[in-house]
Amino acid sequence: MSTGSYHFETLNDAAFQAERLRQQAQAVRGMEAGILRSAGIQSGHDVLELGCGPGFVSDLLAELAPEGSLYAVEPSPTLLARVEGNVRKKPARGLFPIQAYGDHLPVPDSSIDFSYARFVLQHIPQPETVVSEIHRVMRTGGHFCAVDSDDGLVVLYPEDSRVSQILHTAQTTQTEKGGDRFIGRKLQHMMTRAGFINVKSRILALTSSELPFDALFNILLGYKASMLGDAVDIKQLFDDLSQKVVGGRQLIAGGVFIVTGEKA
Repeated sequence: MSTGSYHFETLNDAAFQAERLRQQAQAVRGMEAGILRSAGIQSGHDVLELGCGPGFVSDLLAELAPEGSLYAVEPSPTLLARVEGNVRKKPARGLFPIQAYGDHLPVPDSSIDFSYARFVLQHIPQPETVVSEIHRVMRTGGHFCAVDSDDGLVVLYPEDSRVSQILHTAQTTQTEKGGDRFIGRKLQHMMTRAGFINVKSRILALTSSELPFDALFNILLGYKASMLGDAVDIKQLFDDLSQKVVGGRQLIAGGVFIVTGEKA
């Protein structure tokens, strides 16, 4: 399988990106726990996390399923090596970091109770194949939750040409690499076609009035900005927008799709 539009080892700002992932996970940890509980995660579940990265969200999944197990799947060996150290308390039945791609999971049929894919499917050239593979490994009655972006939900007022440039470049670059910055709106259809039932979508809105600005900036623009190299002075953009947000002169808003389904 292609590595798609996210390959950690080739990023020219890998240290910044790792810190961005940590800050992002911490900023929304309480909100994310609520999403996962609503999606059906339970204490004794065998959990699969697709694209676990360095394990910041793995730590939350282990906390929410302490009597179960966690299969943390990640293609990057660099990121996967950090998972053990970032999961503070292992689930009772074990933590299993697995280096693999989502279209070929080394996990038996009907062995997983809860699967989670967070900002992963947007990077994958054939996300339908991955969703079908997740369906294969789920037990009857198991739940799958996908959380992902859709740039159609990004709103900036007043507009800033630098942000428009970042969005356009990110959309073009990800498309060229097989990714999709508009994946959010497509997830419900994708999951239904894979065989999931009771598929439901909702949009979680994130605004500069509700989230700390640095967290919102990282979520909406942090990864996208890494694709531009030196074309935009990101620190200057951050400082300019931050001052405007604090002064009430700037609104920044975005949203994520939260899509859940169940295996019949």
